[in-house]
Amino acid sequence: MNQKMGVISPEGLPRKASQGASRHLDTLEGKTIGEVYNNHFKGELMFKTYRRLFKEKYPGIKIIPYDKFPIVYVGGDPASQKQTAKDIAALAKEWEVDAIITGNGG
Repeated sequence: MNQKMGVISPEGLPRKASQGASRHLDTLEGKTIGEVYNNHFKGELMFKTYRRLFKEKYPGIKIIPYDKFPIVYVGGDPASQKQTAKDIAALAKEWEVDAIITGNGG
């Protein structure tokens, strides 16, 4: 049988060299953190827990909850994923976000 099948590698696409990557933050104290949710694995509960723990450990932290950002749907078409990423980046810049928590396990 000569049948062709498309296959997607679980390794993903090759990574390009990172350019202009941000440095790690020395602390989260006084920083603004954005939450970006992928609609998987009880994010409503997990992000609530993350917020509580961060606020206990890092005084002055400000958290912009995931419901203020577009949801990242896993498995969407590449064009809509790219647009969602641009929308999230624009909001993060507007709100002066220092770091983003993305996804939520799965």
